[in-house]
Amino acid sequence: MKTILKNMINLRDHRNVVVTGIAGGGKTVFLTSLISHLMEFGQGHFHIGKGTDISGFREKRTRKNWPPNFAHSTYREDLARGRWPEKSTDCSEYICRFKRTDWLFHTQSISFFDFPGERIADAGIAAFSSYNDWSEHILAHFARHHDYIQAAGPYLEHMNKENISRETLLSQYRKTLAMLILAYKPLVSPSTFLLDRQGIPAAPGPVDEIAAKRPAGISEDRQFAPLSEKARGKNPELARQMSLEYTRYRNEVALPVFDKISKAESLVVLVDIPSLLAGGVGRYNDNRQILLDLFEILRPRSEMGALLMRYLQFWRKSLDRVAFVAAKADLVHPMDIENKRMIGLLKMMTSRASEMLPQVKSGWFVCSACNSTYAVPGARRLKGRIARNNPEKEFKEYSVPELPKNWPENWKPGDYPFFRVLPDAPENYLIPPRHMGLDRVFEFISG
Repeated sequence: MKTILKNMINLRDHRNVVVTGIAGGGKTVFLTSLISHLMEFGQGHFHIGKGTDISGFREKRTRKNWPPNFAHSTYREDLARGRWPEKSTDCSEYICRFKRTDWLFHTQSISFFDFPGERIADAGIAAFSSYNDWSEHILAHFARHHDYIQAAGPYLEHMNKENISRETLLSQYRKTLAMLILAYKPLVSPSTFLLDRQGIPAAPGPVDEIAAKRPAGISEDRQFAPLSEKARGKNPELARQMSLEYTRYRNEVALPVFDKISKAESLVVLVDIPSLLAGGVGRYNDNRQILLDLFEILRPRSEMGALLMRYLQFWRKSLDRVAFVAAKADLVHPMDIENKRMIGLLKMMTSRASEMLPQVKSGWFVCSACNSTYAVPGARRLKGRIARNNPEKEFKEYSVPELPKNWPENWKPGDYPFFRVLPDAPENYLIPPRHMGLDRVFEFISG
């Protein structure tokens, strides 16, 4: 009877899964490997349930202009050729259908929507249909936070002048956003300044250089910046132009992303712990704040969550599962996985976010979607195709830093030198990449 009741719960034909993480966190590889294992189930060490079989896999390609289809075959070929895939867009979707022998009605359809964490900064744009309201929201946020108001000083000074130049105003706002990027502040909006629609992040450099290369909007001729009520009153034509570009950006960039998020039933958050340790405390703080911002949006009773519910008819489906995943576990020595240090760091970083959604079931996982290293017996060393200074792509041994028991109070870039390695995936597409824990994540999110 229990088995029948359990299977009756799994009658839903379709499940929406949203996958996110910061750029470079492994979303593309995670989905490529997961899809490969579902597509070629039984050909790799990928197990769900007790003797469950998956068959009849079919991909469903959409004809919509957005989001673009996730290019699984292209990315799988990249892995087979020993290179990490590079996405051509910031968001994508993959829809598939298959049969499961452990379900009463065997067929399940899943939609995987992949979006970068940087887009979370556009939550205000999605929530406020009015450019004027968004302007007040952004300027109030600047005023409440010392680092933001300091970065925005020259911009606010120009905005308060009697005669405002559109070119100078946008230039100063881009410099403000560039300073926020360099200070690891997550509210960079419009987010395309930080991560463009091709998925290319702003390159590090001097403030003026970043500001000159990145538009504050969809393109060079479609930019906008916030204006105070006083500035809007004195410059009605400028305010009209800004409002027009804001509305276009909202409709084309912000709303489609948050509409997809609103339909999520499962959320996967990939956390690249080796990268956070290698990048220093600033990178860690930036990533964690973006994570907290996302969960603040998902909280229906929060100010931003309430606004999104009002304007987007948010939560049309119920988010019931969140998987926090410590990705790229193959870059860490197995001893630090066995002694629970890796999952411990993951839980410390994400526990506050989990508590923000007490009605949602949370799970924590250690995972490597494409296992590309091998442990060297008797030493804290790994063997892999080190990416740097290795033109022949040979397997080489290298030392691996020990993970800390807790996140340090402070650390600098380079204190934890984790090596980047090239993928080690079968050239035969029938055989999916080796993995660690990928099946456990799938079993959790598939409900």
